[in-house]
Amino acid sequence: MPPANRNAERKFEETDLEQNALLEPEDLPVETIEPRIKPRMTFVNRMNLDGRQNSEKIKEKSFFKGLILKLALAAAVVALAMYGLDLKFAKATVKIWPATSILRQDVKVGVDPATLEINREKNLIPGFAISVSNTIKGEFPVTGKKDVQGMAQGTVKLFNNYTTAQRLVKGTRLQAPLDKFQPALAGDETPWFKTTEDVVLEPKSSTTVKVIAAIAGEKYNIDASVFSVPGLVGTAQYTFVYGQSFEKFTGGSQNSAPEVKKEDIDNAKIAMADLAKEEIEKELQAKVKEQGLEIVDASVEKFELGTTTIIGKAGDSIAKIGGQMVAKASTVAYKKSDLENLSKDFITGKIPAGSFANEKSLAIKSSYAGIDPANGKPSLTAAAEVMIYSGMGEADLKKGLSEKGLQEARLFLMSQPGMKDAQIQLSPPWRLNVPRELDRIEVWTILE
Repeated sequence: MPPANRNAERKFEETDLEQNALLEPEDLPVETIEPRIKPRMTFVNRMNLDGRQNSEKIKEKSFFKGLILKLALAAAVVALAMYGLDLKFAKATVKIWPATSILRQDVKVGVDPATLEINREKNLIPGFAISVSNTIKGEFPVTGKKDVQGMAQGTVKLFNNYTTAQRLVKGTRLQAPLDKFQPALAGDETPWFKTTEDVVLEPKSSTTVKVIAAIAGEKYNIDASVFSVPGLVGTAQYTFVYGQSFEKFTGGSQNSAPEVKKEDIDNAKIAMADLAKEEIEKELQAKVKEQGLEIVDASVEKFELGTTTIIGKAGDSIAKIGGQMVAKASTVAYKKSDLENLSKDFITGKIPAGSFANEKSLAIKSSYAGIDPANGKPSLTAAAEVMIYSGMGEADLKKGLSEKGLQEARLFLMSQPGMKDAQIQLSPPWRLNVPRELDRIEVWTILE
């Protein structure tokens, strides 16, 4: 083959290979696949391949640089936010458990009405003289009893149907039928009623007269009835002279009723004095309470009782005896707060140096101590007790804790005298030391 033809054929093959190298395998003709599997690397192909690889590396480096920049920016934002939160919410909560004990002290306190304010040197508090006066009234039962009998009474119309006049003297008996008495008469009970005045009945005439039962009792309250005159029995006039009632009789009774006896009068006077003292004492206590005071003791109360007036006398038929009496009462009182303040000051002065008192635990009980022979005034014994604990004051503790690390702060707390336990909680959670500002340190003292 001539050289020119061979050069042309070689150039054609190279051009064809370059074009086929840009096609995907599935786009190549069947007869060209095998040659592409092992193509001859030309200078152009190498340049294209190196360009692609360099471009991918540049893109990869740019991606990592951007990611690192974003992470750094996010970290800066987070750090700035944490710093801001720390500035605003930085806080230390400190809990301490110091050893405790109970301090007890008794103090004798005088109550003096002449003292106007608490005298701590002489242990005196102001006293208040309280008095009341009133007329006390009462009623007291009687113990005596007596029988109360009532005679039945009514009106009877008398008739004289005889031809001659008939005189009926006062007290003439009129007899009613036995069946009119309910319950039936018994024993010495008689069915008689007596007229209350003299009566003269002319022939063929009638008149009205009041009658009264001969015996007391409810059974003599009989209904309307006819009456015979027992005194005319055996005479012609017996059937012609009679009486008749038209209404039920009333007033018959036989009961018991109270009766005042001499012993009742005597007992009422004693009871009236007791009642007057009891009631005036209640009024005195109410007045003391109304003024916000406390009575020193019942033994210092004084009473003045007047003369007892009894309404009623022996023999009266009344159920209760009335009575009244003028009574006066007086006492010495004090303010509970004065006693507490004096006792508090007293026991506070007994607290050892370096110890503190739990004021909420302060308890004071008082009792009457009698009249002080030195001044003649009533006095009280105040028994005070308070829980105390040793350690530093809250302000000093905060100064000692300021800016210390967590471990150093705990060691500082546990080094305090009488400290049993201590806990420190810092916030926000990432904080490592106690805030410098004292108002951001909160101290809880737990007393057990």
